[in-house]
Amino acid sequence: MEVKGSRKIAAPQPQVFQALLNPEVLKNSIPGCEKAELVDFPDGQQLKLVVTSPIPGFKGPYRIFMRTREVVPPSHVILIAEPKSSAGEVTATCTIDLVTEGGVTVLNYNADATLSGKVSHIPDIALKPAIKGSLDQFFKNFEKQVAMITA
Repeated sequence: MEVKGSRKIAAPQPQVFQALLNPEVLKNSIPGCEKAELVDFPDGQQLKLVVTSPIPGFKGPYRIFMRTREVVPPSHVILIAEPKSSAGEVTATCTIDLVTEGGVTVLNYNADATLSGKVSHIPDIALKPAIKGSLDQFFKNFEKQVAMITA
């Protein structure tokens, strides 16, 4: 499953980039996120999230570990999450590119997720609206968080 799009955020590009990697900003931006903290692993730090799901029958809470790859401040980062639960597994990779355009930062994202187990049987007709609603809420919250940082 692929989800891509772009959003304009009224803040300088370096601020938006830093916010994308800030556990507190993410905790306050991700719908259903109860906790976000950096955790040390032998191969580096990962962001541990505790999240409940908006998808009926898959509420959680779920522990999700997210790591970064190809970090190029302040313009590019790849986020990788591989949550596992009794409901199945998801391998999600999201490439984010930031550009300054006319005084705002344009955040372009391209996410690809592979689902297995029970979660893979959720019909797209139920899954896509839940993902779209969660993304819309994330960006609404994220823009508020970024505005608070730059204020």
